[in-house]
Amino acid sequence: MNVDILKLRAKAFDYLFDAVVVTDLQGIIIDWNKGSEALYGYSKEQAMGQPVSMLHVPEDTADITSEVISTVADMGKWSGEVRMLHQDGHIGWVESMCVPIYGENGQMLGALGINRDITKRKTETERLQHLAHYDQLTNIPNRYLLLDRLSHLITQSERNEYRFALFFIDVDNFKLINDTQGHIFGDQVLKEVALRLSHSIRNSDTLARFGGDEFIILLENISDRNAASTMAKTLAQALKKDFVIEGETVEMSCSMGVAIFPDDGCTADTLITRADKVMYQNK
Repeated sequence: MNVDILKLRAKAFDYLFDAVVVTDLQGIIIDWNKGSEALYGYSKEQAMGQPVSMLHVPEDTADITSEVISTVADMGKWSGEVRMLHQDGHIGWVESMCVPIYGENGQMLGALGINRDITKRKTETERLQHLAHYDQLTNIPNRYLLLDRLSHLITQSERNEYRFALFFIDVDNFKLINDTQGHIFGDQVLKEVALRLSHSIRNSDTLARFGGDEFIILLENISDRNAASTMAKTLAQALKKDFVIEGETVEMSCSMGVAIFPDDGCTADTLITRADKVMYQNK
């Protein structure tokens, strides 16, 4: 009887383009429209009786079903953006709104979810965010993202009384390389520098292209200057090996300056200026 009521309530949505999924209070699918077939790839016969969690990405699905049901029961509605799992295994995004379905006696019998595919919109948003925060040549954080991370790192380090090091690295004679070998060759040099630097630091640290041939590394939570000195030697060794660009061996050198928080400064501008000054002194 209850299942019949749920099906009747959902029947009006059968021909909507949006995916309509009806579940009972345990999150078991009891109705499914044509929009759901198109979005998720399962026929109605395949979906009926299955847990709605099969539509979610496994690592996302731990508590989402119970969270949605309880929120719908308490607040009368749940809405949000969640990742979806298609029958063929590909992952997308849906904008979902779930509302309760009640029986004749006013008791909640299940939930009706209306899901709209927003994968293209989400992908485009992520692409634009990546363009805004990452250098297009080297695919590492750009100046904007670096300054944002540096600001957060200063706040975190002040609160926890941590030290961190800021390395300012400049490719020596890069203008000459560009002028004699061409910009495409120069771009390959910058990509190789970024690759070697990224392989020399921890996942928790930040490597960014500050501009032109300048790179900055944030080495988090160091014990003292000795830790920064050790890393400086590691970076110098990584950059010392000959570069092979387009089959041509190129001898490269880079200049480096280091500033320690809070010893050499407590603001982003002070630390960058200090490391930049030391770098030029070392040229």
